[in-house]
Amino acid sequence: MKAAVYRRYGPPEVVQVQDVEKPAPKDNEVLVRIRATTVCAADWRLRTANPFLVRLMFGLLRPKINVLGMEFAGTIESVGKNVTSFHAGDDVFGSTGVKFGAHAEYVCVPQNALAMKPATMTHEEAAAVLFGAISALHFLRKARIQAGQKVLIYGASGSVGTFAVQLAKHFGAHVTGVCSTANLELVKSLGADAVVDYTREDFSSAGRIYDMVVDTVGMSGF
Repeated sequence: MKAAVYRRYGPPEVVQVQDVEKPAPKDNEVLVRIRATTVCAADWRLRTANPFLVRLMFGLLRPKINVLGMEFAGTIESVGKNVTSFHAGDDVFGSTGVKFGAHAEYVCVPQNALAMKPATMTHEEAAAVLFGAISALHFLRKARIQAGQKVLIYGASGSVGTFAVQLAKHFGAHVTGVCSTANLELVKSLGADAVVDYTREDFSSAGRIYDMVVDTVGMSGF
């Protein structure tokens, strides 16, 4: 099969499409023919070894993982003997987590790393859900978000931020999104009750009080 392979840290040019061995599913795994995947922040951090902690976790001199990609959508080609939730031919989407490997024609993942792709979504749309949406959901739950709270989301137009806006509204919060001028209408369309253009206003000195601040880009300071 074909895969996007990198064997040293560096710029995008270190990634090359190569022939690699097609994986075979274990008893609790499914083999997915990938129809769509993404390049997310985690892929960039591994490829560039930025921050340095990446080298300590994934290889000091060269990467231990050679195929990037954390999220995908595709069609199940075969299943292991212990798999009961899915069958060959099912359209699914899911995440490989820190194993990566989704920048390839095929990937093997445990059945609990998958969900059925909604019929109303394309493979491209479904593939883009996992990284941003699960990150946002995890931290909103960790912060114990409640209906009626005033929540500010900094970086509301990014991968995590766009889902944080929608999920916070789903939980019943009053949401203020912070983004650039070009993305104000996008953030409004996601359901934000108010938007702040950070190029024109510093939300932290505007005198407004929030029950929760979700900083998805690490720019607001403590």
